[in-house]
Amino acid sequence: MIIDMKRTPYDVMETYLTEVGGKGRFELINELAHPDMVDEANQAFGGPPGRDGLIAHVKGFRRALDAPQFSIDRIVAGPDDVMAWWSFTGTHVGPWLNRAPTGNPVSGTVFSFFELREGRIARYRLWLCAMFDTPVVFDSSRPQLFDTQP
Repeated sequence: MIIDMKRTPYDVMETYLTEVGGKGRFELINELAHPDMVDEANQAFGGPPGRDGLIAHVKGFRRALDAPQFSIDRIVAGPDDVMAWWSFTGTHVGPWLNRAPTGNPVSGTVFSFFELREGRIARYRLWLCAMFDTPVVFDSSRPQLFDTQP
């Protein structure tokens, strides 16, 4: 495993969104995230801990949307944290956010927040608004407010 110690917080987020999320390059998770990292969204839905949870999170997203397209609106980085405002489109082909597949187009806006330790992801939080027939809003920091009923 080669870890790029020159990767900035901005680069960590951009690589995660474009390479891991957009292209499915899951092997990069080992470089980008600590083994014991916490993915709040994955935990809210009962997924595995650590890097395996982050991989499960992205795989679930990519299975739910056929050929998802990403657009990064803005990335704002500090020394130990980074936030991205991004959006997506795709066709809803798999279960996601407690919604059965519809075969219809879906789009959404996401705010992703990484807390970094030694330049790698230690914690991942997100706020998402997905546009189904009715909007679905999910805040990983407050999963108890998520409407689990379709």
